Amino acid sequence: MMMSAQLISILVMFISGVAVGAIIDCIRINVNRIPLKNIRRITWILEWIVWLILGVTTFYLLFLVKGGQWRVVDPLAQIAGIATYELLFQKIIRFIGRVCINLFVKPVFFIGHVVVKIVKSIIKLLMGIVLFICRPFIKFFKKYLLKNFKTQQ
Repeated sequence: MMMSAQLISILVMFISGVAVGAIIDCIRINVNRIPLKNIRRITWILEWIVWLILGVTTFYLLFLVKGGQWRVVDPLAQIAGIATYELLFQKIIRFIGRVCINLFVKPVFFIGHVVVKIVKSIIKLLMGIVLFICRPFIKFFKKYLLKNFKTQQ
């Protein structure tokens, strides 16, 4: 059973609409979680850039499927895909996103945080050892050499 090019393009646009809805939703959620207010002020710029990239990607998909031919049905199918994401898939995708963040992203940040703390502790320890070793020389320098230097001027 052979599907027509029109049906394939409608399916591709519908699926890309679901993907566009998920990508925009994820960007909005994650940008709003950023504690820096300066970044939240420019979210509209980020969103415009993402929409531009998604538009170019959508046209590329159309180019692959139908040689770049555009019909009124294509954006309607994509809008239907975005609406389908909002109605059916949004809760599932958000749940999967939270699970992935808790399983993969947070442990990486935790390990990075632990490594940074360990490196800071090692540097602090080494600086303490160096200062402890240098303390007699510093006292000698302050006591004898600085007196001699001040009296010579």
